[in-house]
Amino acid sequence: MLLLACLPPAVVLVYALTERWDGLLPQGPTWQWLAEIAQDPRSRSAVVKTLWLSLQSALLALLLGGTASVLAYLSSPRLSRWLDLLALLPYAIPPVVLAINALELFVGRWGAWLDLQTVYVLLVTPLLFPLVHKTLVAALQQLDAAQLLEAGRTLGASDGYLLRRVLVPLLAPALLAALLLSWMGAAMEFAIANLLLGGTVELLQPLLNSMRGINGHQSAALIVLSFALLTLLGLTVRGLSWKSKQS
Repeated sequence: MLLLACLPPAVVLVYALTERWDGLLPQGPTWQWLAEIAQDPRSRSAVVKTLWLSLQSALLALLLGGTASVLAYLSSPRLSRWLDLLALLPYAIPPVVLAINALELFVGRWGAWLDLQTVYVLLVTPLLFPLVHKTLVAALQQLDAAQLLEAGRTLGASDGYLLRRVLVPLLAPALLAALLLSWMGAAMEFAIANLLLGGTVELLQPLLNSMRGINGHQSAALIVLSFALLTLLGLTVRGLSWKSKQS
């Protein structure tokens, strides 16, 4: 199973680093395709726009979802359970359904008054809530935050002071991990980016899809570079999660 899982990425990597693969084995090792993709203005523009829009979605999800998750966990177990249920909705509703309805509403009816990039950020943000919610709830459970706040209250500290000076610093690694995880998830989103922004703004995932029939080597090179970036973000999230557990 491990070999089967590693085979497709390995084939893409080899395809990106060879001049030709017409027969059984690839021929001509080269860095040409990676260099061309790195120097291509279209690819750089797509990467920058993808990172920027996905970062906006991740920050908004962390601000709204993180605040709701922390306050619900500390104030009301019942409300926290409702948020657990809400965190399942993005997995029950396919993104393509959201994209088609967004096209009908925000482009067909209100398109003259709305900025599509803003609409895209607002649509992607709820899809990131499960990543933020699960990450922060796990960190709060490991810290035993409720008991920590109760101990602070017995010493005369206010809830605002405890949140600002104790809980938020302890949650900093988890908050950063949730941000990076959401950023990575938003950057990989395809359906909404392709259907909603396909005619106005070209993001990374739709660009990969459009390049498949033009030059397979360049498409593979772009996949390798994007996969390397996402892997770096994933390792960073892993390191921050480990640091949070150690704390």
